[in-house]
Amino acid sequence: MAINKGYLTAKTDKESDEVYTPSYAITPLLKYIKKSNVIWCPFDTEDSEYVKIFKKNGNKVIYSHIDLGQNFFNYEPNEKYDFIISNPPFSIKDDIIKRLSELDKPFAMLFPIPTLQGQKRFPYMKNCQALIFDKRINYFKNKETKEIQKGVSFGSFYLCKNFLPSDLIFEELEVIK
Repeated sequence: MAINKGYLTAKTDKESDEVYTPSYAITPLLKYIKKSNVIWCPFDTEDSEYVKIFKKNGNKVIYSHIDLGQNFFNYEPNEKYDFIISNPPFSIKDDIIKRLSELDKPFAMLFPIPTLQGQKRFPYMKNCQALIFDKRINYFKNKETKEIQKGVSFGSFYLCKNFLPSDLIFEELEVIK
């Protein structure tokens, strides 16, 4: 039997962190969001699929990005928001999960499945929820051309807090080709 060591040998740097989420991995969240909810997307720009889908759903969206001078670790919008939702950089997931815990707001963050284990982040995840998918997400490495990142070696899930109606939900992804 072949060993799947892709996740263990995957790059975890800024370049590998800059991938884009396809719409089919975002739309399952809509059933848990009211149109009146305000969503902060802290790792997104105006042309992010998250921002576009939530706006199309009728939500007010606050987006921020480090390239816009808004670092998630020392920035929080002045406006009131209900949820924090995004696909954050995986290479700094421990720090992100800790910061989410400090903000103490409902959230849904897309992470690799192996995020569920880890001694450093475990104390911040004890009261979290999980939205787990039936298949891997094919991230885009180029948001304009929608070029798919080859060889995604891990499954993804949404780590949530005070977002889902139950602690563990399994969801089928409807991949649009």
